[in-house]
Amino acid sequence: MSWSPLGRPIRVGLFEHDPDAFNCFRRMPKKPCAKPGAEMEIISMVMKILDWQWEVIDTEKEFDVVNDFGNPKPDGNFSGIMGLLAEDKIDMSGLSMRITPARMAFAHFTFPIRYFQQVYIIKRPPENDFRNFVFAPFTTDMWLLLLATIMGVSTMRFACALYWDSRVGSKFNIYTSSVLETFGLMLKQRVQDPTVISTMLLEGFLIVAMMSIAQYYQTSMNSRLTAPPSSRIPFYHQNQLIELLLEKETYLTYYFNLSLEGSTEKNEYNIKRALAMNPIVVRAKEVDLIKEIQKGGVFYSTYDIEFLPQAVSVWDKRQGLTVIRDTSGILSYVAFGFSISNRKLCQMFNKALLKILPGIASITLGPGYGTKKQAEDITVQVKKTRLSFKKHLEQLFYIYLIGCGIAVVFFIIEKIFYRVRVLNRQKVYQVNRQESDVTPQCTFTPLPY
Repeated sequence: MSWSPLGRPIRVGLFEHDPDAFNCFRRMPKKPCAKPGAEMEIISMVMKILDWQWEVIDTEKEFDVVNDFGNPKPDGNFSGIMGLLAEDKIDMSGLSMRITPARMAFAHFTFPIRYFQQVYIIKRPPENDFRNFVFAPFTTDMWLLLLATIMGVSTMRFACALYWDSRVGSKFNIYTSSVLETFGLMLKQRVQDPTVISTMLLEGFLIVAMMSIAQYYQTSMNSRLTAPPSSRIPFYHQNQLIELLLEKETYLTYYFNLSLEGSTEKNEYNIKRALAMNPIVVRAKEVDLIKEIQKGGVFYSTYDIEFLPQAVSVWDKRQGLTVIRDTSGILSYVAFGFSISNRKLCQMFNKALLKILPGIASITLGPGYGTKKQAEDITVQVKKTRLSFKKHLEQLFYIYLIGCGIAVVFFIIEKIFYRVRVLNRQKVYQVNRQESDVTPQCTFTPLPY
């Protein structure tokens, strides 16, 4: 016959929390329940081993506590399940909670049964677009640096051609030739041999540098053309999220106005700065939270790492949600809590818990409960890629059209300039001819001999 160390049924307090407690968990242990939830199964097994009398206390119905495991209050106490344990309104938490130094002062915890880490839920990001691959390998600063290099080397080649080589022609044509020769040199084309040591050294260093840059550019372009589809993840770690919060490119949303826990002292300081100018959007209902996530908000929480083998996984494909596990974040131990006056009860529970501890992962990952989330980007075998106009060469075609347009404009300008010069020459010729017609001709009269 079952018994209780307290002389009455042990009060196990919890609220509905899928997949740890749901379906028919409220009628346990009086009536059997096939799938009460993963953690409810664990508690039921331990209670059977101990042969204890126990009862389920629905905290939502009895104390209006739901979706609140325990947050610090201004008066120094805790809200939620932790508050009920501290006030001895329940003897044990039916849901596992994170073990923290602050909570350990108000409750006793069993051996850790799961390991949680910081996660962020966002709307599914768009795929990376590698179609515009012409300028993508380099940043804007790098392109400007290459342009400055071309102009600088061209100017030096122009000076050498003008003063050392004494090249004949207009300065504009000489400088244009210097620019084209420098550009050709960077593309590994044959150009005019240098005639002075300074130009020789300059071109030598330029060739060495461009060998590495050209190889990197070609490799980067090839990788973008053959890369499998991948999502454009906005951040992977907490410090990257904080930068987005400071720039107001996103915001946090949660059930309560609970600050995000910083993984480092620096992050803790920056989180306070970010939330001062970009506060948390509080939504009490899950439906409203999902709407905020779809608008661009970030929901933060902790989750069992057993369910998230990858850093980025699909949270809900139907709702278009993605979960990011912060691999550099704090790893938390999770366990059942007992009220501060029931230390011996917790020790007895631990002895029985040890017998089923190795099989807890099998319970939490069992049929009908939690499943390992699918990776957001599944690696596929890379296939041969055929370049198409719409997907790959569209940007290059636009660049070609712009170049042709500039060439046509300069052709028209040169044509007009050439025509004006011809007309001016014709006018000068006509003026000179008229002057020669007006001037009296000198006649020669032969003298008699």
